[in-house]
Parts: sequence; structure tokens; C-alpha cells
Amino acid sequence: AAVAPDYGSYSVEILAEINNAPKLARAEIRATADYFRASGADLIDIGCTPGVPFPDLGAVVRELREAGMRVSVDSFDPAEIRSAVEAGAELVLSVNSSNFEVARELAGTDCGVVVIPDFGAGLDTLDRSIEALERWKVRYLIDPIIEPIGFGFMASLERYTEMHRRYPAAGQLMGIGNITE
Repeated sequence: AAVAPDYGSYSVEILAEINNAPKLARAEIRATADYFRASGADLIDIGCTPGVPFPDLGAVVRELREAGMRVSVDSFDPAEIRSAVEAGAELVLSVNSSNFEVARELAGTDCGVVVIPDFGAGLDTLDRSIEALERWKVRYLIDPIIEPIGFGFMASLERYTEMHRRYPAAGQLMGIGNITE
């Protein structure tokens, strides 16, 4: 935090994900969120697990918000997304054509989305999604998806550069977990 004012003209926020949150006890989720926040995370991301119900999701998001944390949710499931947003999540990871109907519901709210390419498809699917999000006035970040080193890393950096060329004013999200894992 002491270095942040001198960091430069870049606007960087750190999002720390609590992976597989539905499989964790609420106390463990809270302890991990507190640790991430103390370590410098700006947003605490609640990572849902496909196919694993998370009935406490709304309560978890509410608890973290009441503790003064900014919260996002990582899920493709529209019901989980709705529950988290209703409880105060400010960002949804991620949307594409598989769950895009939920993004339209966020029009006029303060909640934004991270838009990713359709599975197995190219950047053109991002263009279509971004056009719709702008038409609906839904705040978004672009994530062209970074690949691990040795598995398309350089091509993924080129995708980030290309999306910046196409949308120079748009923010981007880079999930570096693919690199660090």
C-alpha cells in the first residue's frame, strides 16, 4: 500500500480467488478472504465449482461485504450469479454465449462482468459479446484467456494485445493462475 501512490499511471487491481468455495467451511472461506485482503487483494473472488451446489453463496457474499470487502463471483451458473449479485457481488467471472442471458439482467446495476470468448472459439465472439454489453450498458472487463507457458502462452499475449487495439479504453482481466499453477 505504501508503494501504490508511486506505482505510475497504471490502474491495476488484484483479484484473489478462493477456489472451490462450495467445498469449504464458511469459517475457512472467511479466513482465506481475510488473508487475501491483508495480503493486498482488492477483490475477493468466490470460486464456485461446476456441478457442486453452493446454497450458502449469498450468505458468504453478504458476510464478506459486511466486513468491508469487495467481492466477485466465478461461476457460469445463472442461479449462482443471481444469488451472488443480489448479495452484493460487484463482478461476475465470466460470461460468454453459454450464460449471456444473465449479463443482460445486470443492465442498469453497478455489477460488471468479465467477458471471455466462447469455448473453443476466437476473438470474434468477444466482439459480438462486447457490442451487446455496450448496448445494454453493462460494465465489463475483457479476458481473452491467458494460456500456460508451453501451451499457447505467446499466442494468448497476442490476443490481449489485439483486444487492446480493438478496445483501447476497455479494462482487461488477466487470470495469471494459468501461469502460476
